[in-house]
Amino acid sequence: MQKYTVFSLLSTLSPGEMKEFSRFIRSPFFNGRKEAAEYFLIVKRHYPDFGGKNFTAEYIYGKMYPGKQFQPQAVRRLNSYLLKLLKEYMSYKGLKNDSFYFDLSLSIQLSERGLYKHSQRQLTYTDKKHSSSKSDYEFYFWKRYLIERQKNSLHSFAGNDHLASAAIIERTNMFANHTAVVACKSLISLLINEKNFGTEFISEDFYALTGKLDLDDYIKSLEAKGSIFYPVIAAEYYQAMSLLNPGNNSFFGKFKAVIESGLDMFSYIEKINFYTIFEAVCMLKIEKGEVKYSKDLFEAYRQMLQKGLCSYSPGGKFILRIFRNIVHTAVLVKKTGWLEKFIDDYAPSLPDPSQNNMKNLAEAMLQFEKGNFGVSLKKLNSIDYDLFHFKIDLKNLQIRLYYELGYTEELISAIDSYRHFIAASKYISPRYKIMCSGFINNTSKLIKAKSSGSEDEVLWLKAKIHKTNGALYRDWFIEKLAAL
Repeated sequence: MQKYTVFSLLSTLSPGEMKEFSRFIRSPFFNGRKEAAEYFLIVKRHYPDFGGKNFTAEYIYGKMYPGKQFQPQAVRRLNSYLLKLLKEYMSYKGLKNDSFYFDLSLSIQLSERGLYKHSQRQLTYTDKKHSSSKSDYEFYFWKRYLIERQKNSLHSFAGNDHLASAAIIERTNMFANHTAVVACKSLISLLINEKNFGTEFISEDFYALTGKLDLDDYIKSLEAKGSIFYPVIAAEYYQAMSLLNPGNNSFFGKFKAVIESGLDMFSYIEKINFYTIFEAVCMLKIEKGEVKYSKDLFEAYRQMLQKGLCSYSPGGKFILRIFRNIVHTAVLVKKTGWLEKFIDDYAPSLPDPSQNNMKNLAEAMLQFEKGNFGVSLKKLNSIDYDLFHFKIDLKNLQIRLYYELGYTEELISAIDSYRHFIAASKYISPRYKIMCSGFINNTSKLIKAKSSGSEDEVLWLKAKIHKTNGALYRDWFIEKLAAL
C-alpha cells in the first residue's frame, strides 16, 4: 500500500496536523462520504510509517468490511477519496494560514451579496492590518494592488463611481511598483539561469516584453516626487543592473550604497538575498581579474556577520554555502588571523551533519595559506568525501597540496580523477566547468614546465594565465612560475 500517493502525503503531517485532519474529515461540510472518515480511522493507526506486515490492501479491507470478499477496486476508490480530502485540507490550511487572502476574500464575499457597508468595514480592517507589514515587496505591492482593486469594485457596486478616483490611481501605482520589482527579480533569475545552465535569457518572452522598459527613468521619477517606495524599488533595480552589467561601476557603486544603507525596509530573508546578489556581482568582477573587489566582498560578509544574516532564520544554523564563501574570501584577501577566529567562533553554529567536514575544509585552507602543507593535507584527508557537498573545493586544494609537497604520482592521478569527475558531473554549471578545466590544464602545464626547466615555457604559461579571465588560483600559479 506504500506506493499510493495518499500515504506519502499523510506521512508528512505532524501529530498535531493528523488530529486536525481527523476533525476535518469528520465534518459533513468538508466530507460527504462517511466511509472515507471510517477508512481514515483504520489507516491512521499505521502513521507515520504506513508500513509493516499488516499494512496491506487485503488486511485494511478486512477491517473496513468484515466478512466480505476482498475487492481491490474498493481500496483504490477509498484511497482516491482520502487523497482528495487530504489535498483539500492542505489547501484550506494554506489559505487560512495566509491571513491576507482570508481577510480579503471575506470583503469580496460580502460585497457580492450586496452587504456593502459590511464589506467596506472588512476591507478597512484588511487595509489597516496589512498596510505596514514588512515582507517581500513583490508580494506586498501585489497585495496592496488587490486591496485598491477591491476598493474600486466596491465603489462601483455601491453606485459611488465618483469616489473611486483615489483607488484607481493608487491601484495603478501599486501595479507599476509591482511590475518594476518583478521585472528586476525576473531579470536576475534569467541571468543566473543562463550562467548556471547555458540558456540565453535575451531570447525569452519575458525579456522581449520588459527588455526595452526604461526602468532607470522610472526610478528617477520616483526619487523626484519623493515616493516613500523609492528606496525599495531603487534597491531592487540597482542590484539587478549590477548583476546584468558587472562592468558598470556606476551601478555597482549605487548597489554598494544600498547594501551599506542597512536595508532596514526589507525582511530578514530579503536582506540575505540582497547580500547574495552582491556576492554574485563581486565574484563576476573577481573572475574577470578585478581582484580588488574581493575587499568589497569581504566587507559585505563582515556586515552580514554583524547583522546576524548568516542563517535562514534569526538565531538558526549558519548557512553552509555562506560559511564556505566567507572562508574563500578571507583567504583571497589574506586575512588569516581573522579567518582563524572566524572558524573558532562560527563553526559550532554549522548544521550538525556537515559541521566537522566544513570545519576541516576551512582549517585545511587556512593551514595551506600559512604554508603548513602537511597539516593542511591531514585536515583534508579527515573529510568524509562521500558526504561532503563541496567536492570541487577538496579537489582544488588537494591538487595544490600535492604540488607543494612534491607528490608527483599522486598529483598526476588526482588530475586524471578530476578530469573524469568534471566530465561526468551533471550538477556543475558550464561556466564553472570551463574554469575547473582551465585549472586542471594550467596545473598540467605547470608540471610540464617544472620538469622541462624551459624558461620560454614558463614565460609563455605565465603570460597565458595573466590574460585568462576567470583563471582559478591565478596568484598561486604566478607564484609557482616565478619560483621556477
